[in-house]
Amino acid sequence: MRDRVPLLIGLGLLAIAVFFGALVVGHGIRDRNKGNVITVTGSARKPITADYVIWDASVSSEADKPQTALKQVTAWTTKVRAFLDNEGAKPDEVSFNPVATESVTSESGVFLGYRLTRSFEVRSSRVDEIAALVEASSKLLAQGIPLQAQPAQFVFTKLPSLRPQLLEEATKDAQHRARVLVEATGGKLGGLRDVSVGVFQVTTRNSTEVSDYGVYDTSTREKDVTAVVNVSFALE
Repeated sequence: MRDRVPLLIGLGLLAIAVFFGALVVGHGIRDRNKGNVITVTGSARKPITADYVIWDASVSSEADKPQTALKQVTAWTTKVRAFLDNEGAKPDEVSFNPVATESVTSESGVFLGYRLTRSFEVRSSRVDEIAALVEASSKLLAQGIPLQAQPAQFVFTKLPSLRPQLLEEATKDAQHRARVLVEATGGKLGGLRDVSVGVFQVTTRNSTEVSDYGVYDTSTREKDVTAVVNVSFALE
């Protein structure tokens, strides 16, 4: 019996060691799972319509003397002003820049004369009216005025007010995706760990164009604005 005492003590100590070892391992696995996270991308898109328009154009004249070129540019400017007034542009929507002068030379550097340019810009929240004015600008070309015009730029000015709503919807989208993925594998989604907000993309309607620096389309009136977020959740 005495010979068996040490054996029984050894077996008891071994059982205690196994018990506490399993307990430590269990805590370790549980703590490790608490540190696990899943990161999911969520997005939200909203159709928008431009509420502001910008149109830039100019007239230029070349002559051997600046006085001659200035006389021509002044005459054309008068006709441009009349056109803008007749087409419904308001005085506070139109700005004319001072006449710009530059020398004209040949490829070999021979002086040919002077080029004088008068540029102007129309800015307005009356998008429909100014868009119609831009369409009618061909009337100036029909009068022999060498109008150089840029395409109208259509801008959406209320983007800051949309950002909170879009970010909320994008985050909910990420949460939904994460829950579907985790529950499909028998897990459970935990609390929010981290959020990274991407650059907003303003694109033509139904476009798939994206850029790391953000896209801001001004060529069309009807657009989409898209918000993207990367969200990390804990796994329970």
